[in-house]
Amino acid sequence: MFGKIQSRIESNSKLLAYLLVAPTLIVVFAILVYPLMYSLAISFSSVTLRDMTFNFIGLKNYIEAFTDPKLGHSFILTLQYLIGTLSAKLVIGMGGALILKEKFIGRGLARSLIIIPWATPLIVSGLIWKWIFNSKVGLLNFILFKLGIIDNYKAWLSQDNFALWGVSIADIWQGTPFFIIILLAGLQTIPDDIYEAADIDGAGSFRKFFSITLPMVKFQLIISIILGTIAAVNQFDLFFIMTKGGPADVTTTAIYYNYQTAFKYWNSSYASTISYLILAFSAIIALAYAKVVRSDEN
Repeated sequence: MFGKIQSRIESNSKLLAYLLVAPTLIVVFAILVYPLMYSLAISFSSVTLRDMTFNFIGLKNYIEAFTDPKLGHSFILTLQYLIGTLSAKLVIGMGGALILKEKFIGRGLARSLIIIPWATPLIVSGLIWKWIFNSKVGLLNFILFKLGIIDNYKAWLSQDNFALWGVSIADIWQGTPFFIIILLAGLQTIPDDIYEAADIDGAGSFRKFFSITLPMVKFQLIISIILGTIAAVNQFDLFFIMTKGGPADVTTTAIYYNYQTAFKYWNSSYASTISYLILAFSAIIALAYAKVVRSDEN
């Protein structure tokens, strides 16, 4: 009987394909589709970690979200953090890629070492930079004090006007090597003949950069920007390790506010609502990128 079933399956290629794909589809549904559907459903309810009873309340959570000043402030902080870190990563990443493209002694070693910050886990990066900014034994305080720039040690991460900058610096240090690697890969695909022709025509360095280099690495730039945006909007580890959203919520970004809502205030439904608003926020930015790219192509 088993032989008949096996021969029937083998004779029906479509059935065989479905059977082979079925285990993967089940796993994907269990770890991706079902949680998404469940979180969307509870965003229209009043479920909390204390009371898991599903009570349908319609759009109440979404209306509350659009009138929540703390959530609005967290999205503004997220946008500031995104613009600051992404701009720095692009500029430093392009500069580093241009340097590593040139031939010099130790270039192979430099290319290898540049990966270290990116390969460092975010939690470890957060601990490193938290120690650097430490108010008692921090390396930054030690250097600035020895140079005579400051008179006494400062609690950098406890200052309202520096805390977000501190986390941004840690993120830039950790994430820039990824931009360098992506952009360097794009630069290496540009034929040297194009630059030689530009030299013959008398083009300067700036003209070659804006007329040849940037257009030729456009795809790599777009990939870097999109992935960098997703990483910045969903950055949680550094904020949790370094500031925990403080001081006075100056580093409470949307994703961290979402964490507080879910695990500090136990409001699962409202946290799910915030999650989908963050998703919409990321989608709007991605669509804006796509529109800019299409306009450049036209």
